Amino acid sequence: MPLAQPFRVPYPAGMRLFRTISFVAPLAITALAAAQEEAPPTPAFAPTTNPVVGYLIGAVLFGIIVAVSLMPSKRSHQDL
Repeated sequence: MPLAQPFRVPYPAGMRLFRTISFVAPLAITALAAAQEEAPPTPAFAPTTNPVVGYLIGAVLFGIIVAVSLMPSKRSHQDL
């Protein structure tokens, strides 16, 4: 049997506070975001080294590692 009139359940004080905070929190976050209208400062770091130098160093190190790993060991009779 459906109810003829909707009934109202009063909220406990803790739930009222939680409901109020849940309504106000998004507005506070929006206000904080709107307060940061100025652009962030540009960094003063300007790289002066060419990235090709780093690539060359990496290639040389890679070549050294490959050459050392391919060197035959002194146990030639046990390698096969």
